[in-house]
Amino acid sequence: MLFIFSWTHTPAARDVTIKQFMATGGMPPAGIDMLSRYHNLDGTGGFAICQSTDASALASWALDWNGLIEIKIVPIMDDETISGVLGPRFA
Repeated sequence: MLFIFSWTHTPAARDVTIKQFMATGGMPPAGIDMLSRYHNLDGTGGFAICQSTDASALASWALDWNGLIEIKIVPIMDDETISGVLGPRFA
């Protein structure tokens, strides 16, 4: 399943968050494939698109960071998948 893993942080947490990111690379644990990651130009946060079937791996990744940043994990679908859901209802 695909997910948006998004984050925001306060200006007070910015420097500590950046230092942790630079030291660790912010990579997800085993069980999560990060497909892409993007950062807000203003430095306030960003999001990653990832794929996983392991909810505990997503929770673990969030726990690595949620002491510094606010995290939101949202399941998403691509066009092909949502078309399969919408097609029978709106054909």
